[in-house]
Amino acid sequence: MNMRMLKTELYKIYSKRVIWIAMIVFLGLFLFLKLQFIENAGVKHTLEPMRSELSTAVANEYFHEFVRSKEYRCSFDEITQFIPQSVVDYIEQNKDYERAYNSLVVDLVSSVNNYFERIDLRAAHIAELAEDVAKSDGSVLTKAKAKLLETYQNTEVTMELNLESSANNFIDINHAVVFPGLIMLLIVVGLAGIYSDEYTSGTQAALLTSRKGRRGVFLSKLCAAAIYIINVVLVMELFYMVVTAICYHAPNSTISAASTYGLYLTTYPGTVYGFCIRQILGTLLAGFTLGSIIMCLSALSKNALIPFFGAGAYYGGTALYANTITFPAYLSSLWSLPGELSLFMLQTQYELVAAGHYTSVFGWLVPTLTLNVILNAAIMVVCLLLCYRAYTRKQVKN
Repeated sequence: MNMRMLKTELYKIYSKRVIWIAMIVFLGLFLFLKLQFIENAGVKHTLEPMRSELSTAVANEYFHEFVRSKEYRCSFDEITQFIPQSVVDYIEQNKDYERAYNSLVVDLVSSVNNYFERIDLRAAHIAELAEDVAKSDGSVLTKAKAKLLETYQNTEVTMELNLESSANNFIDINHAVVFPGLIMLLIVVGLAGIYSDEYTSGTQAALLTSRKGRRGVFLSKLCAAAIYIINVVLVMELFYMVVTAICYHAPNSTISAASTYGLYLTTYPGTVYGFCIRQILGTLLAGFTLGSIIMCLSALSKNALIPFFGAGAYYGGTALYANTITFPAYLSSLWSLPGELSLFMLQTQYELVAAGHYTSVFGWLVPTLTLNVILNAAIMVVCLLLCYRAYTRKQVKN
């Protein structure tokens, strides 16, 4: 491989107008929809400046007991008995602006009630696990619960007040199938003809007999595909994060992922930003795996439609399945594995870390997300080896 060959392969990919049109349309539509929220009073006015005062207030055990006694449905007036006057004044100063005032009141009430409820739900969940494990019936499910209980006991996960929607929106970066699906679609469109286009352009014979050899051509295409995948993933994901930060404010850098609404049972101890980085890395691996499948199919066919529809059906089918079924608690089943081990689940990771999840592999309990990473990395390697074998053994036809 040399730089000239690499630049040629990159030009072949990036010269496709459909890629640029699709990316501009996707990002433009996403930007338009997100910017609608800038006018929302709840976005402009948040309780984040009062985080320190409110964090001190919710540390009061009497406050916790009171909210629990009200079944986590305390009103604004009831909550003001336990919070500093400075917080009340901060909210009251917006009383002339009805939307802003109402938004701050709603945010305070929901944040406080949800915070205490999530703490109690997490404690109850761990206590229930301990009871189930104590029965010790020897089943694989009980062993999975015991392993999860041990993880809870050995992992320090902090929960904080979730005072604004930005943290939830950052966590949701790959949760819905649409956005990660668009990323994969761009990868499919860009790489579907990486080998098969040589047949239609009549350049296959020249490439197969080039001075650098078939290995050099293969490496050039592989590096070009990797660069394209990295660019697509980073541009799309970072664009999402920047626009979300503009529309909702960037979340506090220290707020934990467990503080968001859907992850209060997680064993993941990191921050919201840490979880986003995990999702981006997962999307990169998913992109590389899908890219290797596309390259393999393209090397084996003479028509770009075969890798386009083949890879698209594989990703789309497993993603649809993952969004259709309900994953069993704690332990995977045969019918849930196709969804749990899908590329989409590698991108989102949400359901697999929300409450701890394991898969029994010949009696060994493996975290399902870990198994997903191992499986898709193996698929990537196998597909690249098949691609290399298929391409280097092609016969030159006059």
